[in-house]
Amino acid sequence: MNKRTYLMLSLAMVAVAVAVRLNNAVQFPPLRGYDGFGHFTYIWYLAETGRIPLATEGWSFFHPPLYYWLMAAIWKALPTIDPMVRLELGTAVMSLLSLSHAAVAYVIVRRVVPTLPVVHLLVLGLMLFLPVHLYSASFLGNEGLSGALCSLSLLALLAVLRRATWKRAVLLGLLLGMAILTKFSAGAVVAGALTTLMLWTIRRARTAAATGAGASEAVRREIVAGARTLGVVGAVMLVVCGWYYARNMELYGTPFKLSRGEFMVRLVEENQPQARRTLLEYVVFDPVVLRRPQWPRGPIMRDDSPYDTMRSVRDSVWTGVYANTWFDGFGGWVLPPVTESELARRSGQALLCLGLVPTALMLLGFVSACARLRRQGWDGTIVAMLTTFAIMIAVFISHTFKVPIPASVKATYFIPISAIFGFWFALGLERLARWRPRWLNAVALESAVLGGLSVIVFSQGLLFDVSDIYASLPNYTSALRNQRAIVYYAAGDRSRAREIFEVSAADDWHLAYENLAYLAADEGEAEEALALLSKADGLLEEQAFGTPEGRRQYVATTRAELRNSTAVFLHAAGRDDEALPVANEAVALDASIPAAHYNAGVLELIAALRAREIAEAEGAVHIDRAEARLRRSIELDEGLVEGHAMLGVAVAIAGRCDEALAKLSWALAPHPELHRKYPVETGTGAGFFAAVARRRLIDVLPEDLDPHHWLRRCDASARAE
Repeated sequence: MNKRTYLMLSLAMVAVAVAVRLNNAVQFPPLRGYDGFGHFTYIWYLAETGRIPLATEGWSFFHPPLYYWLMAAIWKALPTIDPMVRLELGTAVMSLLSLSHAAVAYVIVRRVVPTLPVVHLLVLGLMLFLPVHLYSASFLGNEGLSGALCSLSLLALLAVLRRATWKRAVLLGLLLGMAILTKFSAGAVVAGALTTLMLWTIRRARTAAATGAGASEAVRREIVAGARTLGVVGAVMLVVCGWYYARNMELYGTPFKLSRGEFMVRLVEENQPQARRTLLEYVVFDPVVLRRPQWPRGPIMRDDSPYDTMRSVRDSVWTGVYANTWFDGFGGWVLPPVTESELARRSGQALLCLGLVPTALMLLGFVSACARLRRQGWDGTIVAMLTTFAIMIAVFISHTFKVPIPASVKATYFIPISAIFGFWFALGLERLARWRPRWLNAVALESAVLGGLSVIVFSQGLLFDVSDIYASLPNYTSALRNQRAIVYYAAGDRSRAREIFEVSAADDWHLAYENLAYLAADEGEAEEALALLSKADGLLEEQAFGTPEGRRQYVATTRAELRNSTAVFLHAAGRDDEALPVANEAVALDASIPAAHYNAGVLELIAALRAREIAEAEGAVHIDRAEARLRRSIELDEGLVEGHAMLGVAVAIAGRCDEALAKLSWALAPHPELHRKYPVETGTGAGFFAAVARRRLIDVLPEDLDPHHWLRRCDASARAE
């Protein structure tokens, strides 16, 4: 192959890869990707508040913030542009960053296999057109940026191994720090890099020890040099990301805090098929996936099939990884489920069968690398790849073992080590070229067919229109519309948000009615808001999902939110006598909601003022209840400053002015470091909790409950004494 042909083929492949990624970024709705709405609310929260959210208060809020900072900057920089277009632009930028896997793999392979240009092109094609790369590049989420930074980190690591300078060490530390400030799973690449540097130092020290005269001094120099390099890398990395992980340690006692233990996540995970993760699920492969390209093959939700050998084969973890690497094995995310589309089924069969060849070559390359290391001794590139690869595999196995559900078997989790798979592929091709050189042309042809088919299948709008994808999950389309309306609400386009909420409500989706109620309340239409909340409540039980216990808790929690909002709107309509029992009902349904306790406490104080005009004793009962409610609200959320202020009012009304003065003085002073735990600005990002204005507080108070009024009154009383 001459240089011109080589160059033209390379440029053509890159051009096609860029075009597909840009097309998908525009065509694919951002919220349809894995946890798309959760990622959006994180972006919105950062753009709205400038604060990093608490890990346990939102669906995706546990992630490190770098990706969300960048997306929030794009969101805020383009306020006049349609909000969905803003997300698409941000996604397009991240999609193009995914080309870094191809660039890194290409650079590494050219060094390791310099004499086989066809191998360079095949590795380039693999990285550019691997199905999981194509379909996930358009997802809203942090995996793309994390993967790009991890690939670049591997390249920087190899540069350090070739020649350790402080500039290269600083660059490696910077890239590793940014990678793990983007996603926890980058920790495998961080661990791989640091382990490799330690092994590199030990190897250099052993080599120095064998030099004879002056060996001890040479060993010392090598150890010092290696420690210095490790120190620079570690120090720079900690400067970049250490503050975030120190914050997690302070708040949660662990650097890697997830939201998995929260009800909003458990409700979904406990309703999925729970696999039996034993050794068998990690050593078998289900060949049926080649004929039926779907994983898992059982029901989407709970699967009570008996556990036996065949169930273990069906639940094989590596089958799931394979199906989601070469195809949309889950189905319904970027392609129609194979049970609904014959074209999707045939496409999956072709891709999964064609994917066997490069997969086999990757395995061959992995074995070849191990053999070469054993036979020839130290090879920095192979050591770095093997170490990082082994750690990532161990992390993945640990994760899937702890979370035995289909959603934990995502091929996207391996994107941070994409370049390593490209490296294994190259070594496999090199070994094949030595054994059967003529077969290399056949592999090239097969790879070209595979790459072309991948482009055709995963170019949105070419064979498949994502808007026509049938989702078997109940109410999925209505829920997605509701979430899309929230994006417009976040951008301040209330009229467009209302239009989309109304379309979702036409399908009788309870969350759409709830969101329309909040829009009505903001426009001063309290009675209309109350009627809409009543509709939402009437649909709640039939649209709940989950295990029996999960459904019960979901209904109770959601109904408590609706009752809390109802109490606020009743107060706005001047119906405080009706509002108080409703607020108390909200507390009874879910006593963990601070806003419900607060609103019940405020309404008790209003009742106390009225009752004292008739009977002092009855007023005192209401004051005692109010004080208990308000104390509980701030126990649940220390950042609920309004609760502190109203507790001061309750204490003042009870006649304890000295105590009230201290509480009110503190509550009415600025506290920029405090904020409410619940993300009232955005909601939690859980699709089934996608309501834009929950946890509202009664903010229009009678003059007799004005905290400033009682502060002045108690202050005057103290001065008089």
